[in-house]
Amino acid sequence: MLERLLDSKILIVIRGLNLREATDLCEILLENDLRFVEVSFSEEDADEVLKTLKKHFDGELFLGAGTIFDEKNYRKALAAGADYVLSPGLSQKMAELSKKDRIPYIPGVFTPTDVQNALELGYDVLKLYPADMNLLRSYRGPFPKVKFIPFGGVTDENVTLYLSSGAAAVGIGSYIANKKLLRERNFKELDDRIKKIKSLIGGLSGSCR
Repeated sequence: MLERLLDSKILIVIRGLNLREATDLCEILLENDLRFVEVSFSEEDADEVLKTLKKHFDGELFLGAGTIFDEKNYRKALAAGADYVLSPGLSQKMAELSKKDRIPYIPGVFTPTDVQNALELGYDVLKLYPADMNLLRSYRGPFPKVKFIPFGGVTDENVTLYLSSGAAAVGIGSYIANKKLLRERNFKELDDRIKKIKSLIGGLSGSCR
């Protein structure tokens, strides 16, 4: 599954959206063949949102649970049907639980020590949080086999810079999972943003062939 995520290059992060907004967004993502979505468990009703999205889009979208760093929310995420889990930092507890349950886990890292510890635990697809272009460039030398996915502030203005700096994929939040646009049902603007991001990434991939 994680290989498919890296191939797609884009993971959309849902945070602070109600169920209707999240469902509308997922419909638009599916229409644009974006299939990886994270529901952040920083919201109280995140498990209900994830559970309902799974009912609507199971088999069409890969729906993960983010901001998972304690066992209570981990269990709620699995009960809601999460296909994978992510945490903002590296959690040995989450690593142990996810290995036991055989669910893909993407831990968060920032420092070289974080990266080394993640590698020692057997993880090489890592969430770089907060996103940092200079770190991506610096980590190419000591950690050439790590697949970094930066999260935080990724937009059409910097997505190609992140990818050319070494990112294997990107996590995109409010630029696309935008509450204001969804509340106003401005789906055309969301569709335009998605198509622009995809075009930029596609253009970058083509130039690297």
